[in-house]
Amino acid sequence: MKACVFVDGENFRHSIVKLFPRFQQEKYLPKNAAWAELFDWLVSQAVEGCQRIRTYWYVIKTLDFFPYNLPNPDTVSTNIKDFELLKVILSKYKPYQDEIDALKETSRKTRMIEMLSELCKRHDEMENRFDGWTAIQEGISSKHKGIEFRRAGAMICNLFENSLGTEKAVDVKLASDMITLKDIYDISVIVSGDQDYVPAVEVVKDAGKQVVNVAFLTRSGELLPGGARRLNQITDWHLNVPFETFENYLHI
Repeated sequence: MKACVFVDGENFRHSIVKLFPRFQQEKYLPKNAAWAELFDWLVSQAVEGCQRIRTYWYVIKTLDFFPYNLPNPDTVSTNIKDFELLKVILSKYKPYQDEIDALKETSRKTRMIEMLSELCKRHDEMENRFDGWTAIQEGISSKHKGIEFRRAGAMICNLFENSLGTEKAVDVKLASDMITLKDIYDISVIVSGDQDYVPAVEVVKDAGKQVVNVAFLTRSGELLPGGARRLNQITDWHLNVPFETFENYLHI
């Protein structure tokens, strides 16, 4: 029998961060993890003698910045149109607008340009961070057998608060691929706790395929919060990965 593993990238990464507080999430993913061996082990636990033909690992394709179309801080002071745009942009964030309103007229423009420069710096830093994620993904694909990263959708990046939000469209891509690729596998192994995959699981099962969901246990043996309870109800079987086993494969 043949199996494909479908990994919800952010859900998987958040599981690692929650389970291993000592892991610095700025590093994105554990550097020395035995990824291929981990996915092979998951498949072996699903059905004895089953062969993993590929792991599809779903990640975002781009960052969706807010606010967007920031003017150039080096030229905004001399470009009337760009400066008016800057006023509109800064007004969308109340703490900035409150600070601007409290300033004297003579210092407002200088402070507004400083705010813009700060937003641009955050934008560049986050783009560099995203490029680093992509480099790590490419390194995993080249080093570990049968792992393919599939990119779709975006993640919101709020430059005002310097924070990352939720993914958009990644789960849709994973669900559609599960259905589209159903003829190449006998068993689908899902690494996610997202109940949004329930409709796709039902379609795949109706096509005669088996579906196994993977969840992770804490050190005390409890299911990680958000760990796929709804998905477990619809899949053929679910695999709860012991903390120590997961830790051994991650090499954290």
